[in-house]
Amino acid sequence: MHIEKYVAKNIISLCEKRDISKYRLSQLSGISQSSLSRIMTQESLPSLITLEKICVALGAVSYTHLTLPTN
Repeated sequence: MHIEKYVAKNIISLCEKRDISKYRLSQLSGISQSSLSRIMTQESLPSLITLEKICVALGAVSYTHLTLPTN
């Protein structure tokens, strides 16, 4: 599995667990909805700075949590 898939899967999972929409994640992170959409559909891989913004928006989750496979 490629890292893009792990990142997308983990962001989607955390958003669902926290009841955060893509729109709300965009507001909280300062990342455009179109950029988030490309990340969540595995079309692009976010930079570390973007990953950190997403982590903060999702409640200070470590960026390694988003990039590693989950069970």
